[in-house]
Amino acid sequence: MIYLADSNWCPLDRNPFCDNGLYGVAWSAFIYDREIPYYTNNYPDAKLHTVRFSPDADNANLRLFDFLSYEESYGRNVILKICAGIDAEKLLQKYAAFSHDVIFRDTDEKYMVHSTTLENWEKIQKDKALLSPNMLKSKGVKMLEIGLAQMLEPADYSDYVMLDVPNGCGELVVNSRQLGYVCLDPEIEYEAGVRLYFDTRKMIENIIVKRDGLHLLKVKDRLPLQDYLVAAISADNFPKDIKWTPTKFTEEANQLFHTKE
Repeated sequence: MIYLADSNWCPLDRNPFCDNGLYGVAWSAFIYDREIPYYTNNYPDAKLHTVRFSPDADNANLRLFDFLSYEESYGRNVILKICAGIDAEKLLQKYAAFSHDVIFRDTDEKYMVHSTTLENWEKIQKDKALLSPNMLKSKGVKMLEIGLAQMLEPADYSDYVMLDVPNGCGELVVNSRQLGYVCLDPEIEYEAGVRLYFDTRKMIENIIVKRDGLHLLKVKDRLPLQDYLVAAISADNFPKDIKWTPTKFTEEANQLFHTKE
């Protein structure tokens, strides 16, 4: 179910929609927040998984509707907090008429990216596919999933291979796993790995992707390389003496990729 919170509620508070005031795994939250420039799922000390978006960054409400659709598909209750100036009831009416089918949108990028380490890239090539964390665990591979604990991400996120836009934060994820904690500094020096570029339209047309509002696209269980991989840009494609940051590797890898299209 979807519950509308008033302007005083925040994710640090008790749950106002149940008698015991608790949340647990059956609850999540989406907040439109004018105080942030784009979006984040980082809400320190939150009691439930919380995604915040600037309404200017989601002016067609697609990320909200994707979030609600995904959360409801897993039977979770969503607390929705709308900032002043937006009619919440009209928004829910608009959501009720929203199609849950995943189609290629005008806002979709031509390519989506998954970032990984050089070591993992060797394993991925042997598997001939990107595997979800749960698929890797079933093969005995140890996985450090940064977001599950600190961001209170739902357990079902581990069933998916996450994809990001070419100018997204994939390198921050790689760096955070290297450090063992969430690091949001895009200019910190780190060990660059490999960026894998996938054909967005082909994945959507073959109905292998889902949207969850936080991630633009993700693939359940297994993403075959042969069918969808367009290119792999590695740190080995560049001089060895470069001192990489997440920002620098993103920019340089994207530039090199576009020269090869």
